[in-house]
Amino acid sequence: MKYRIRDIENFVETCSHGTIMQAARRLEISQPALSESIHRLESDSGLVFFYRSRTGIRLTSSGRSFLRKAEKVLLTLSELEVSNLQKNLFAGRVVTIGCHATVAQYCIPAALASLRAKSPDFRVELRHDLSRNIQSSIQKGETDIGVIINAVSVPDSVVKKVAEDRVSVWIADALTESDTVICDPELFQTQSILKKWKGHPLKLLPTGSLELVCRMVERKLGYGIIPDRAVALGNYKLRKLESLPSYRDEISLVFRPEFGRVLHERLVIQALEGAFSPSSDRKRPHE
Repeated sequence: MKYRIRDIENFVETCSHGTIMQAARRLEISQPALSESIHRLESDSGLVFFYRSRTGIRLTSSGRSFLRKAEKVLLTLSELEVSNLQKNLFAGRVVTIGCHATVAQYCIPAALASLRAKSPDFRVELRHDLSRNIQSSIQKGETDIGVIINAVSVPDSVVKKVAEDRVSVWIADALTESDTVICDPELFQTQSILKKWKGHPLKLLPTGSLELVCRMVERKLGYGIIPDRAVALGNYKLRKLESLPSYRDEISLVFRPEFGRVLHERLVIQALEGAFSPSSDRKRPHE
């Protein structure tokens, strides 16, 4: 059975958008041409990839399964392309990656190790800030790609979900209660949890460092409102309070539609995606 590489590329790109029209604009082809490409791939595979409605498209279970395989195929092809170019693939060009400093610890080391293996001349610049500020800088063209928590869908931006997390209330293993909550009060997740947490301690110890929150909670200084991944990352001796409110986060890659058209940019996207895959050496959060 033969598949056209262009059809596979079109399918993978379409999965990043809510409608065929949006994907066609990103690919710079007509909507009928893209629809024909998708239908041809469905016909070749004998599968139906999308649920189609007036509001847009959504992957079927077969589509999700095929997407995972298609991404592996395109990654293998990229690696073949790199074999002859990897010595000077970046050619002095710098890719700017933005994310919260704690989120960077989840993914940046693994992503850059993968990138170095494919392109030893890789050059990146890291920028750390709150997710909403990073996404704003992407829209302004100041940052190339971001690892964003709870990204907002906006025009002229690609939002590609790569993982989930949960922000919960934690306490030291040996502690049962406290009169203090240690948290970053500027975070929407913190505000949401405190609003739902009936009778929470009124004494707040604010800090913007999630690592510091973890360390202070471990030293029995109070409750901590912390992402599960941040706790797992440091292997802290903390206990999650399952009976208290929590907040589900989505982690996405966000970039402008122009980003990813050249090989070194595609490799950056693939490296960041791979850093969140189950096979990554990143520590998994405790459930």
